[in-house]
Amino acid sequence: MHGLQQVLGWSSEQTPTLSDLHPSLANLDHVRRKIDDLRRKKYPCGTGFDGALLLQHEQESMAEPYVRCVEIHPLTGKKEFHLVICMSPSMAFRLLTTFRLSIDTSFKRLHGWEEFEIEAWDNDHMRSHVVARAFTTSQCADAHFILFQRIFEIAMADTGIPVAFKHIDGYGYESVIADAHRGQALGLGTYCTYLCWDIDKHDQYEPQRRLSSLGPYDHLKRFFRICETHFQRNAFAIKHYVGDRVWDAMMSLYTSDPHPDIQKTFEIIPAGGNKAKAWLKDKLDADQFALAAIYRPASFIPEDIWKASPSTTNGNEQSHRNINRDGINLTLLGGIMRGKEYDDRAAASIELHAAYSINRRDQCSTHARRASRSIAWHGKMPYDLSQGEADLSNT
Repeated sequence: MHGLQQVLGWSSEQTPTLSDLHPSLANLDHVRRKIDDLRRKKYPCGTGFDGALLLQHEQESMAEPYVRCVEIHPLTGKKEFHLVICMSPSMAFRLLTTFRLSIDTSFKRLHGWEEFEIEAWDNDHMRSHVVARAFTTSQCADAHFILFQRIFEIAMADTGIPVAFKHIDGYGYESVIADAHRGQALGLGTYCTYLCWDIDKHDQYEPQRRLSSLGPYDHLKRFFRICETHFQRNAFAIKHYVGDRVWDAMMSLYTSDPHPDIQKTFEIIPAGGNKAKAWLKDKLDADQFALAAIYRPASFIPEDIWKASPSTTNGNEQSHRNINRDGINLTLLGGIMRGKEYDDRAAASIELHAAYSINRRDQCSTHARRASRSIAWHGKMPYDLSQGEADLSNT
């Protein structure tokens, strides 16, 4: 609008229309033909997958390329999936030098695509930020394995820093938190088995086993957590089907402390009916992977690491909300461009903080402040988790 006002020479705040530029532009079909002509000239390969592929080739010679992977991968027994990875070298460095990751997927940004984000908590800047962004057309475990494999391959090629998990290498990623999507978790666990296939070393938590013998769910039980908000939201869907006693038993499982009587809890929950039985079965299937992701004593994650990890993927949700303000249901090329603008703004903010100690907010999002807000938030919940555990111990 500002550009059109300048062309027209208007100084008032009245909003101009295209017909003010020329009467023929009142014909919307005429406008559409002009837009299509301009689009064909500016984006000769279109604004979809082929346009993204052209953009990747154009950025290959840049010092800070952003579009790093535009590929089609076949999947056994499934439809092939498309993958686009967006990550600058500076984002790759932050990805491989952090200790805690959170991952989540958004479904609003692009038409026909899902947007996958990896966020990292930065202790130096007291904030979380996106360190890898990808657009995919599949949510299955095989697709996520390829997704993680390609992201870390690109990051290692950019930085020369090897990907490392603490339970494998003794340093590196201590925890990863995500929603309850099984395919996403299994893809990450499969990537860990891929890293360990030739490592002849004993596992620190089960010394009788070698790292190369661990399966995907075994690896997940050593670092993976499920977002508390997603856990509660999914369980809330069946709350009105079960009684308060069963509901309290379900909620009491999300804790870092040993349960007063977990076997009794496993007996109480099925009494809530078929939906409660299915809910519990999901937590106990796959070698109790989901249970270990919400109940620390069922996992191999040390207590200090569990408590230092964020308990939710709220950072990813906030990033989704912020970037969705730039538009939803976009074309692939439009999503890439808006994503780059968002990530460039975040990078500029990080650089300003490093150079001048200027924060985005008056209060830093420190672990202590987040913990105090979490306590206040729990106080507003319609159930008392500690009271639920007390009730179970008295049963």
